[in-house]
Amino acid sequence: MSLPRTAANELVYTHGYYEILSPGTIAAALESRGLRAPDLQAPLCCFELGMGFGVSLLAHAAAFPHMRFFGNDFNPAHVAYARGLARDAGLTNVEVFEDGFDALPERDLPPMDCIAMHGVYAWVSPALRRSIVRFIERRLKPGGVVFVSYNALPGWAPLLPLRELFHLHAERVAAQDADAATQLQGALDFIQGVAACGGYLPAHPAVAGRLDHARVAGPHYALHEYVGPDSHPLYFHQVAGELAGAGLEFAAPALLAEQVDAACLPAGLAALLATTADPVLRETLRDYGLNRSFRRDLFVRGAEPLAAGEQEARMADRAWILAVPRDEVPDGAALRLVSQWLGEAACGALLDAVGGAPVRLGDVLLRPELAGLPARTVHDALMLLASSNVVMPALPAALRDAARASVARFNAAVLERGGTDGTRHLVCATSGLATEWTPVTLQQIRNALQHDGPAATVQRAPLLGRLGVL
Repeated sequence: MSLPRTAANELVYTHGYYEILSPGTIAAALESRGLRAPDLQAPLCCFELGMGFGVSLLAHAAAFPHMRFFGNDFNPAHVAYARGLARDAGLTNVEVFEDGFDALPERDLPPMDCIAMHGVYAWVSPALRRSIVRFIERRLKPGGVVFVSYNALPGWAPLLPLRELFHLHAERVAAQDADAATQLQGALDFIQGVAACGGYLPAHPAVAGRLDHARVAGPHYALHEYVGPDSHPLYFHQVAGELAGAGLEFAAPALLAEQVDAACLPAGLAALLATTADPVLRETLRDYGLNRSFRRDLFVRGAEPLAAGEQEARMADRAWILAVPRDEVPDGAALRLVSQWLGEAACGALLDAVGGAPVRLGDVLLRPELAGLPARTVHDALMLLASSNVVMPALPAALRDAARASVARFNAAVLERGGTDGTRHLVCATSGLATEWTPVTLQQIRNALQHDGPAATVQRAPLLGRLGVL
């Protein structure tokens, strides 16, 4: 199916930032599964396939100045934006290319420690997926890790007819010169009219939620999701089979919370998975049991298990920090679940412990309120809270200090733009991650820096100092 001309030209993506692509988050996810991760203190090479505007790529280049970062995108507007922001931020450790996936395998590049693709693998043709696998096969080091996220089956199955309606509207109803916002609104009105007639749409409650999300997310996200020229939701076993061609094996869920089975799996499903030996079948059955429509996975070429006791030692040595002010911790599902697990007093003590400077899990466990709790239970609680943006895994102190200059330059470039270009994330040197701020807050931070300087600004807003934003 073909897109109307202007819609195809405007198929740019959002200025999103995805902390799940950070080398630090990837290392935490692998180590929590007992696998050796690439050494964050080494001069790693990382590639992001289909980087969009490159916000994640550039943020992580600022947070890890001793590493090299590479990215590609077929859209020249994306590449030009990323190059401009990298220039303004003074980032010299990042390169971006206007290459399609079919051309990338031939590009002269160093061996990669990490290759990431968020929202790419299920949005391209089977031929381009083969090009991606060929690129990974040629460029990924032994022991290297691949992050891949994709629309997954069976959860996406009820949404395939919804995508078909978006396509029909784009191909047969929408004006050829309509802009993206007009196209989206027209498609939503069209689909709403179809829903009023009964049948498929009202019979599938998930569809209404998707339509609401499309309205909120905006035209560029929605058209990318539903009207792009290729969209192929995949079963886990298909992805695992294709990546096996590059010597990869499934290693771990990339989202930290998805590793906490006690929070994710009903008892019956947990029992079934415990008796399923084959890892590919086990993950596929997990998707059926949870009706998952999206997966975020880590695959490794030649995974190396951590030695006995080393996993526990690394968990105990990992530091954590509260990502929000202590009195503004949101009362979300993750916090309520952690309170049930640990008890309210212990949960409060955990938040207090990570509410100042970064603190090691081993030191957190020394608190009297947490005495006697298994280290794995407290670690799992932190993993849940991290996936809800309540806490962050912190970087080793040497990496935090080394990143401060490049983080300051990146954040200054974002503040100078004031969020008007769509980028609203400031990097935290403490964690190597970025956090989103409103344009109003960005302007307030910029004004405070200009009038009062960094020291006074941090005194008035301690969170900026604790996270290493300023």
